[in-house]
Amino acid sequence: MPYEQLVNIIVLIIFIVAFITADTRGKIILALIMALLFILPFMFPFPVFRWVCFVGKAIFGIACYFYIK
Repeated sequence: MPYEQLVNIIVLIIFIVAFITADTRGKIILALIMALLFILPFMFPFPVFRWVCFVGKAIFGIACYFYIK
């Protein structure tokens, strides 16, 4: 997927800003979700699972953006 790297960069930037503004409990939850979304596609290299994680990253990025606002 050619847009996967672009989505990863955007989600990573939004995650960093949300991580900085979050409280301690929120930081743990954000870091856990982010780690799972980036590690799971390498553990289970099925095409369908990669799509699910791709959509999950996009939704996670949108949720972090709304959390910042």
